[in-house]
Formats: sequence, C-alpha cells, structure tokens
Amino acid sequence: MDESDAALVKRVLAGEGAAYDELLARHRPALVRVIALMIGDADEAESLAQEALTRAYAQLADYRLELRFGAWLHGIALNLCRNHLRARSRHARPVAPEQLQNTLVKDGLQNGVLTGILRQEMNDYTWKAIAGLPIALREAFVLHFVEGLDYADMSAICGVAAGTLRVRAHRARTLLRSSLGPVVDTWMRLGTDREDI
Repeated sequence: MDESDAALVKRVLAGEGAAYDELLARHRPALVRVIALMIGDADEAESLAQEALTRAYAQLADYRLELRFGAWLHGIALNLCRNHLRARSRHARPVAPEQLQNTLVKDGLQNGVLTGILRQEMNDYTWKAIAGLPIALREAFVLHFVEGLDYADMSAICGVAAGTLRVRAHRARTLLRSSLGPVVDTWMRLGTDREDI
C-alpha cells in the first residue's frame, strides 16, 4: 500500500529527502500537464513545474495537512501560470500545436497513420479553442475536466467559491462545445484518464 502524501510530507519535514522524491514522482506529470494546458508551451511548462516544485519544497512547513498535497501544489503552479501569462501578454506569440501533442494525448493509443493525423487535427483545434478561453474559464476547465479535481479542492487552490468554479467549468465546456461540437467530449475521453466525463 502506498504511503499517503501527508505521511510523506511529515517525513520530508523530518529531514528525509527521499520522501520528497516520491512526492515528485506522484505529482510532477499532472503538474506539467496542467501548466502546459494553461500556458500553451510544453517546454516552458517543464520550467514552471520545476519552479513550482522548488517553491513547494521551500514552503513545505506552511503546508496544511488537511488540504490534499496535489491540490496545494496545483495552487502554487496556477499562481506561477497567472504571473507567466500576465508577463507574456505584452509579448504574445503563437505556439505550434505539435509542441503540445504529447501533452494532450494519452499514451498507449494506437498510432496508425490516419489515426495519428486525425488525432493531431483534433488536438490542434481543441488546443486552440482551450487557449482562446478566458483565463478564469480555462483554469476551471483544466482543473475539473482534465485533472479531475473536485470543486472543493479547486476552491482551495483558486480562492474562489466552489459554486462559481462549477459555473466557470461548465461555461468553458459549453463554449468549447459550441466551437468544437462533440469533439471536445472525445478529446476529454482520449486525452485524460477519466472515464466519467
């Protein structure tokens, strides 16, 4: 049985560096995925994820054990994303969708030529639509429908009421459906591990 995140945090605070390595192994892939979806740059997502993990380590003594570690870590990452997007807004540049291909598609799917072309097109259109959402709607969509966080955890991360986040997430999904049709639902099923969407 895997040790809980809270137990690992306690071990890190007691001086066991290996426990933080285990926390990183658990949470880094999802963190990079969320950041890449938020900022639209897979390479920069790696850098921001590293910065988020470094800040989390430095602030670990402030972590409240009643909050899920993953949610707390996502909160740090979202603040970094917001700052990054604000700084970048003055110097906006488009990102080639193929840079995000590995971020948006679940591993282990069949990779025939036609399947690959169709999947790439679906990812391109979907990514452009997600990137076009206002930041508040994009955050809610990514955290709930991509990462599968519940609204209570999202509220703790974003500092916004759970009901407001529910409205934002569903508004984002509605906007994506109006521009993409049912493609957004297919993308969510293929691009995430969640089957209940």
